[in-house]
Amino acid sequence: MLGESISFVRRNLSFVCVVVAANCALVAFDDYSGGNKSNSAQFFVSLSFGFFIQNAILNGDGKVSNLTSGMRGFGGYIWKNLLIFLVVIGIGIGAPVAFGGASLSKNTFLLLCLAVIAMILPLLLALVGTWPIAGIAGSKSGLSAAFNRGKRGLVPTFLRLFAGLILPFTGALILMTAATSMSYAADSIFSDGKLNLIALAILVICQGASTFGLCYVSIVLARKLLNSEAPRAPIGGRQGNAVAATSVSEIFE
Repeated sequence: MLGESISFVRRNLSFVCVVVAANCALVAFDDYSGGNKSNSAQFFVSLSFGFFIQNAILNGDGKVSNLTSGMRGFGGYIWKNLLIFLVVIGIGIGAPVAFGGASLSKNTFLLLCLAVIAMILPLLLALVGTWPIAGIAGSKSGLSAAFNRGKRGLVPTFLRLFAGLILPFTGALILMTAATSMSYAADSIFSDGKLNLIALAILVICQGASTFGLCYVSIVLARKLLNSEAPRAPIGGRQGNAVAATSVSEIFE
């Protein structure tokens, strides 16, 4: 699916660049204004980006076009994903507190919460991540159906989602740490009223990597839904063999 993600980015390069630019602009606005007011906007942009990717994959064309049409299931997609993320945050904070993590220092507790979230988010998406996508395809299947889909191939799906979600974040931390160690002010885009080109370049690289990771995650979940919903014939039948071959070709497309 990595190859399919690269192919998708190439076919929709202008759309991907707009998303990267929008997220960079939101981060720059926060840095300039000295606040964190754009976090919800960035979250909405990311969810919308994932929606259009999965809509394109489910439609079979693999290309994002005419954003004002094909919005079926958009509202349900947003609130279902929001609910999943709220559960992840609740577990990420509640689990360390329940096991005595609140007695740790602030930085240690924060790192512990981030570590728990880094494990719970891809796991929960692997289990029920097809629930919000089903509405895009016009399916009325609920959370239990998504859970049944998620149980099949849980481990490889979890590993793919973990790589797509966590590796870009880890790479961004390493890049910023390396820049800071070389005495570059990588944490502020505007320094003394002037544009910090080093920080801007790092921001673009990090946002590009995270956007590609989100593209990969969206395609993994969309393909999981397609493969789970594919009709199956009795084992050993000619039609069953044809469906199996199609499913394998879709996975490695």
